[in-house]
Amino acid sequence: MYVSLYRRYRPQTFSDMVGQNAAVGVLQESLKEGRLGHAYLFSGPRGCGKTSAARLVAKSLNCQHPTAEAEPCGECSSCISIALGEHLDVIEIDGASNRGIGEIRDLKSHVNLKPLSAEYKVYIIDEVHMLTEAAFNALLKTLEEPPSNVVFLLATTEPYKVPVTIRSRCQHIPFHRISIADMVKRISYVCNCENITADNEAIWEVARQADGALRDALSLTEQAVALGKGSLTLDSVRDLTGGSNRTELEKWVTELRTDPEKSAADLHAMLARGISAERFTESLFAIFRDLWMFSLWGEGSFEALEASDAEREFLKNETGAWTPDKLRAACMLCNRLLPRARYGMRLEVFSGLIMLELMNVTEGKLAETERALTRMPAHTPAAAAPLTEARKQAHVTPPEPQSAPDLKKAFADPKPFYVPEDIISAPAPLAYDISALCSDLGEGTFSKLLSLLESRHIQIAAALIGCTLLRTDSGWDIAFNGNPHAEVFFSIPQNRKILSQAVQGFWEINSGPDETTSPAAADDPLFPQVNGTAPVAGKTLPDDGKKRQTMASDRTDRMLKLMGAEILYVKEAGFGEDPESSQGGEQ
Repeated sequence: MYVSLYRRYRPQTFSDMVGQNAAVGVLQESLKEGRLGHAYLFSGPRGCGKTSAARLVAKSLNCQHPTAEAEPCGECSSCISIALGEHLDVIEIDGASNRGIGEIRDLKSHVNLKPLSAEYKVYIIDEVHMLTEAAFNALLKTLEEPPSNVVFLLATTEPYKVPVTIRSRCQHIPFHRISIADMVKRISYVCNCENITADNEAIWEVARQADGALRDALSLTEQAVALGKGSLTLDSVRDLTGGSNRTELEKWVTELRTDPEKSAADLHAMLARGISAERFTESLFAIFRDLWMFSLWGEGSFEALEASDAEREFLKNETGAWTPDKLRAACMLCNRLLPRARYGMRLEVFSGLIMLELMNVTEGKLAETERALTRMPAHTPAAAAPLTEARKQAHVTPPEPQSAPDLKKAFADPKPFYVPEDIISAPAPLAYDISALCSDLGEGTFSKLLSLLESRHIQIAAALIGCTLLRTDSGWDIAFNGNPHAEVFFSIPQNRKILSQAVQGFWEINSGPDETTSPAAADDPLFPQVNGTAPVAGKTLPDDGKKRQTMASDRTDRMLKLMGAEILYVKEAGFGEDPESSQGGEQ
């Protein structure tokens, strides 16, 4: 039967291990000096050689003719049977399928038996983190004090899931991702042994696609060779992975700068071939990162970059057309897009976003790109909204700032003032401090009014945007100017009373709109009817606490549905509640 490449070329000696010099060095020295521990925990990503190292330790312990470097001979009966997985004293247990307390009890019942034919009995438990809590507890004592001729080798990809009581009884040896350069050497060696014609760039692309796992690299090589009819080519790797290779992406980056129209068509073609948005973003980030590092440190950066000769030539030719700031912005764009691509995004949306923002980068519009990435609006004054006839009659331009002693005189005349709609563009501190906000807004009428509100009432100030506060002979009133959100917000008695206290304190008056009345129009479809009658402006609502509470809740729920995520904070209290004694007023 045919045996896969990764099984045929599994390391048979410690010198065959790729990219794990530290772990192999610890194990070899311990074996040479005869100081091997009774329990080891091997941890690391998939395909990095944990199980292979465990088998090598078992072979070295039971080898009949080990070398001076504690290498197994590979020719004796023990080495051959362990390599074939047939040795009765080397027991491999799959922790994922034998994870219960029953299997561990069986292990404990056999662990005290003498080895059948070898000097040591070796238990290799793969994916040990999959054992249940009860199984771990049952293993504790045996793992801490096993018989002198028993060795436990535990392997896991997620060591943090192994209980600390288990980890403390083992010597922990971490395994690492295999570097691209090491995988390129190993794939080239395998291709030479198998008489496979391989393109150098195809080998590099396979190594990149494997993401540090040599087993994955050999499996991908085997499939690409079958697709390439006996040869490992860049086209066969690209067709197999369903996406674009590094060479094609490098060409696309150059086109993005020199021929944007063609780059848009090529991007559509690459995505149509099946590459995922996540994979495309990761690969594009790697290219811009390499360009950025080369732009800063030149050829000295090659020590940190795992790049082939062709890739180094691309970096030398392309970096001169980019500034470090542009490359940094491109890297940050890929970084921000990656989580969204990972959770799923339509390819049309993804291609549009990445083309739009990368064009901003190539054209030097870095400020627009930064704002798009951070979702922060530009701080530019909004154009003044045209005034309707009703608003023109109510609108009065606030007077020039005056000193504090003249402020009362300036507003002694009973005239209204209008709250500008573009005031929302003023930046607010993160702490939403009212006094700091007022200092940014200036010394105008609106900021003086806001200064009378407490910091926790910032939503009251936000609801005033676009409204008109009127001072009348009898007190004051508010005109909503067609703003239904503010109308609903101030129909809640507690919110209206807070505003009333601020306005009365500002104008030093003692009367205003009744907090128990609703300013809603009778034909407003946003408000539900009560007993067949809609609330009318200036009319007192029915004296039924339950119905009034239902109306307030229904109004808020309907506004939340209409406004969606734009509503950040809504303060609501039941009709007739005392605002000072309310405990649940903030929702």
